[in-house]
Amino acid sequence: MPETTSADARRRPDPVRTVRAVAVAMVLPAVLVFVTTTAVAWSRLDPEQRATLWAEDGRDFVSAYFVDGLGATLFRPFGGYLQLVPRLIAAVSGTIAGPEHLAQTVTLLACAGVGAVSALLYLYSRTVLRTPVAPFLLAAVPPLIPTAPREALGTMNNLHSFLLLLVPVVLLAVPRSWWTSAGTAVLVVAVVLSDTQALLFAPLLLAGIRDRRKWPVVAAFLAAGAAQVATVVAFPRPAISYGASGPVTIADVVMGFVSVPLTTVWTTRLDGVSTMIADAGTAPIVALTVVSVAVAVAAIVSGQAAHRWLVSATVLGAAALWAAALLVTPADGFLFTQGLADHVAHFGPIRYATVSSGFLLLALVVTADAIWGRHRLRRAVAIALAVAVALTLVVHHHDTGHAGRSDGPTITSQVPAAREACASGNRRTVGLRQAPDRSPWVVTLPCAYVERR
Repeated sequence: MPETTSADARRRPDPVRTVRAVAVAMVLPAVLVFVTTTAVAWSRLDPEQRATLWAEDGRDFVSAYFVDGLGATLFRPFGGYLQLVPRLIAAVSGTIAGPEHLAQTVTLLACAGVGAVSALLYLYSRTVLRTPVAPFLLAAVPPLIPTAPREALGTMNNLHSFLLLLVPVVLLAVPRSWWTSAGTAVLVVAVVLSDTQALLFAPLLLAGIRDRRKWPVVAAFLAAGAAQVATVVAFPRPAISYGASGPVTIADVVMGFVSVPLTTVWTTRLDGVSTMIADAGTAPIVALTVVSVAVAVAAIVSGQAAHRWLVSATVLGAAALWAAALLVTPADGFLFTQGLADHVAHFGPIRYATVSSGFLLLALVVTADAIWGRHRLRRAVAIALAVAVALTLVVHHHDTGHAGRSDGPTITSQVPAAREACASGNRRTVGLRQAPDRSPWVVTLPCAYVERR
C-alpha cells in the first residue's frame, strides 16, 4: 500500500475548514440580507406609524397577551385559524418593552419578521435558482413591495401574509442534510400555524418527495395543516361583510386582479390607473395582462423544472390569495364590474393586494433566472427583466402613501394619561386608543405594566 506523502496531505481538504467556509459563505450574506431588509422595512414607515398599534395587533394580540398570558393565547384561534408568529411577537414585545415603546417594539419585530423572510428567501432560493444575482433580488422583494407600507409592513396581523412568500421556495428546496431538514420542518410548522392559506401550496410537497430528507418537511406541513383544519372546523371563521349590496363574482375577482395587484407591481398610484381606465378603457390593462402571461409562459417553456413549479405557484398563489380576500370579506368596493375606474380609484384595503403583488414580483425574478442562458438574446431579455424589477423596487422605496396609522393616535403619547388613570382609580387595566381610532379598536393594558418606568 503506497504511503501518504506530505503533498497528498496538503491537497486533501480539511472537512472542518470546508464546513466553516461553506457556513461563512451562506450565513454571512444571509445575516447581511436580514439586517438590510429589516432596516429598509423600518425606513418605509413614518414615526407615527411606528408608534401606533394597528387593528388586531393591539385589540387582540397585545391585549390578549397582557390579559391572559402567552400560555393561554399562543394557540388560541382568531378569525377561524391559528396565528402563531403574531402571538409570539406580541409576547416578546410586551416582555422586553416598556409602555412608552410598546408600539415601536411591535413594529420593529414585525419588520424583523419581514427581514427574516428575505434572508430565508435568499438561503433557500440558492438551491433552486441558477444565477447568483437572483437570490438577492428575490430577497429584496418583501420589504420593497410598492404598496407594503400601507398597513402591511410593521404589523403583526399582516406579517403572516409575508410569511406566505416563503412557502413555494421552501417547499421546492429539497434539504441537503438532515440538519437542514429538521430546521426546515420547524420553519414550515411556524408558517403553516400562522396562516391557513399556506395549505394552497400543498402540491409542492411532491417536489423531491423520493428523497427521504424531504419527508420530515412533508410531515411537519401535514401536521400543522391538520391543526389548522381542525381549528377551522371547531372555531369557524365568523361571516364578515362590509355592506356589500350584492355578491362578489368571479368576474369581479378577475377584473380586480388585473387592475389592482397586477398594476401595483409597477405603481402605487391607483388614481392614475383609474384615470387611464377612464380615458382609454380596459385596453391598457388587457395589454399588461397579455404581456404578463407571455412572460410567465416564457419562463415555463425555457426554464428548468424548479422554474416551472415556482412560476406556476407564485402566479396562481397571487390569484388565489386575492380571490380569497375578496370572496371571504365581500364589500361594495370589490364589485369591480360595476364601475371599474371608480372602484380602482377608491380601493381602500390595499393590503389585500400587497401579498399578491409580492408573489407576482417573485415570479418576475424567477422568470429572469429561467430565461438566462448562453444565447445573447436570452441574456439581454433576462437582464432587462431583472433591471425592470430592481428599478421598480428602488423607485417606490419612498413612495409610502398615506396609511391609517399615519394619523395616530400613538401609544407613547397616551402613557402619561393612562398612568394617571391607573393611579387615581381602583382599576387593574386601562384602555388606550389605537388605529383605526374608533370603537371597538382599543388596546387593553394592565395598570401594573403601564406604571412600569
